Formats: sequence, C-alpha cells, structure tokens
Amino acid sequence: MNLTALKSIRSGFSRKLLGRGIGGAIATLLLLPLPSLAHHPLGGRVPANFAEGFLSGLAHPIIGLDHLAFVVAVGLLAAVSTWGIAIPAAFVLAAMVGTGLHLAELTLPAAEFVIAGSVLGSGVLLALRNRPQSGAIAGLAVLAGLFHGFAYGEAIFGSEPMPLVAYLAGFTAVQLGIAIAAALIGQRLTQRSTALFVQRAGLVICGIGATFLATALLNSLLPA
Repeated sequence: MNLTALKSIRSGFSRKLLGRGIGGAIATLLLLPLPSLAHHPLGGRVPANFAEGFLSGLAHPIIGLDHLAFVVAVGLLAAVSTWGIAIPAAFVLAAMVGTGLHLAELTLPAAEFVIAGSVLGSGVLLALRNRPQSGAIAGLAVLAGLFHGFAYGEAIFGSEPMPLVAYLAGFTAVQLGIAIAAALIGQRLTQRSTALFVQRAGLVICGIGATFLATALLNSLLPA
C-alpha cells in the first residue's frame, strides 16, 4: 500500500471520528438532565431590571430542552439548505413576534403540542436524505418560531419595559449564537463528506421531540 493510500485512509478515519465525536457531544448536551423550572430561569419570578431581563433571556432557550433542541436543529438545517443563515434568522424574528403575541394576551392554541411537534419535525427533516426546498423549511421555522416565542413570553409577562427589552435581546442573541455555531459545525462536517453527522443528529432530535410530544399527550389525557 503506497503512502497516498495510507494518508487517504487515515484522513477518512479522522473525519469519521470527528463526526461521531461532535455528534456525541451534541447528543450528550441535548440529553442532560434539566431543572423542573426549565421555562422560568428566575424560578418563576418576573425580571425586575435590565440585568435580570437579559440573563433570563439568555437562559431561557438553553435550559428549556425543547427550545435548545429546536435551535440546534435550525442551525443544522441552515448548514444543509441553500438559504443558509436566513432560516435561523427567520425563526428568531418569528420568536420575537410570538413573544409579542403573548404579551398582548393573544393565545396560540395547543402551543405545547406544536412546540414538541416542531422539535420532532425538525429532527425528521435532518434525518431525511431528500429534504423539502429551503423556502418550505424557512416557512416551518417561522411557524415554529411563533409558538416557541409565545412560550418565551411566559417568563417575562407582566414585566416593566426595560427588563422586557433586555429579555428580548438576550434570547435573540443566544439563539442566533447557538444556531450559527451549529450551522458552522454542520457545514464543516458536510464539506468533509461526513453528511451522516447531520442525519444522526436529526435522529437524536427526533427522539427528544417524540419524548416531549408523548409527555404532552399524557399530561392532557392524565392531568396531574
């Protein structure tokens, strides 16, 4: 076996290890146990100042596993779509609108089910080899963003304008940051011919979405 062939085998092996390692890291991150007050970063208390509002905004999409899984999925979808970063940008803007709907006391029906379904659906899209066109994916991201944003609004409802603005800035910044990081990782691995990484991450996200959806169904059928 010549030197070129050896280098090729070693390069391919390294790419597989990299893909599996990062995929495992994402799976571990998404499956970490989370506190019971995942959707209330301040323990249910409304932020009282700019700092609390901003920190609450930063924390909400991270400690809510359903939200975190979807943001990661949106970033990975951006990595394999022609629209790129426009997809997570559309999601984040829609999330701001959804928060506004909550603050305006407008109700979105079955929000818990739609959020869980969006996580499951995004995982399915990632796991597919032949995905819908980027415009359709962006449309789904916008729809999901409205419901995710509506859920974000619960943590800030009744707050004063200053912490409210800080909260919006916080959750917008952290979601864009996570989505862009996921997109960059996905693009890099896809360029290295490890496209299976995206599909494997999609399967993990499918599992998370299915778990949340099953929990929502059980809670509706057997309320505590």
